[in-house]
Amino acid sequence: MALRFFHLRGVDEVLDQTGCEVDGLDIVRSTALRAARDVMSGDVREGKLDLRLRIDVETQDGAVIYSLPFARAISLFKNAEAA
Repeated sequence: MALRFFHLRGVDEVLDQTGCEVDGLDIVRSTALRAARDVMSGDVREGKLDLRLRIDVETQDGAVIYSLPFARAISLFKNAEAA
């Protein structure tokens, strides 16, 4: 297992100071997806959704090994009349 840091970046930046031990890129991806959706669900409860944000996953050395833009974390469906 390797220590990975899941940073929130974009307009604002919130750095993960503790990180978590994850094993493999599939776990990194699913953890980043869950983190992005958690942030988005909190924002939606407040009536906003900022798709400019992303989760960057870094190694202890600061190398980005995965980046998940919020826009790729959800499927967005709009009513044809509202378009």
